[in-house]
Amino acid sequence: MSAPSALKILLQLTQQQADSSARKLGKLNFQQQEAEKKLNLLLQYRHSYQLHLQNSMEQGINQMEWLNFIAFINKLDTAISEQRQVVLHAQSKRIAASNEFLSYQCKLKSYNTLSQRQQNAENQNQIKYEQKLQDEFTSNTLSRNSSSKKDSW
Repeated sequence: MSAPSALKILLQLTQQQADSSARKLGKLNFQQQEAEKKLNLLLQYRHSYQLHLQNSMEQGINQMEWLNFIAFINKLDTAISEQRQVVLHAQSKRIAASNEFLSYQCKLKSYNTLSQRQQNAENQNQIKYEQKLQDEFTSNTLSRNSSSKKDSW
C-alpha cells in the first residue's frame, strides 16, 4: 500500500480538528443555555420576592423586616448583575468557538475539493495509461497478424 499523501494527512487532521471544535461548540452552547436559565431563575425569584415585599408592605411591616427585604433584594440584584456577566462571557466564548468551527469547516471543504481534484487527475492518468496499454496491445496484435500473413504467402 502506498503512503498517504500530504493532502490526505491534512484532510484527516482538519477533520479531527473540526470534530473537536464541534464538540467544544456543543459544550459551550450547553454552558450558555445553563447560564441563561440561571439568570432567568434569578430574575423570576427577584420578581416574586418583590411581589412578596409589596404584599407585606400593604399589610404593614416593621422597619427591621423592611430593611431585611431591601437588603435581600440588593443581594439578588448583585447576583443578577454577576449572572448577566456570566451569560455575556458564555456568549462570547460560544461565538468564538462557532467562528473556529466555521473556519475548520471552510478548510475541510477546501481540502476536500483539492482531494477530489487530485483523485480526478489520478483517474484521468490511469485511464490514459490503460488506453496506452490497450493501443500497444492492439498494435502488437496487428503487427503479429500482418507478419504471420506475410509468412504464410
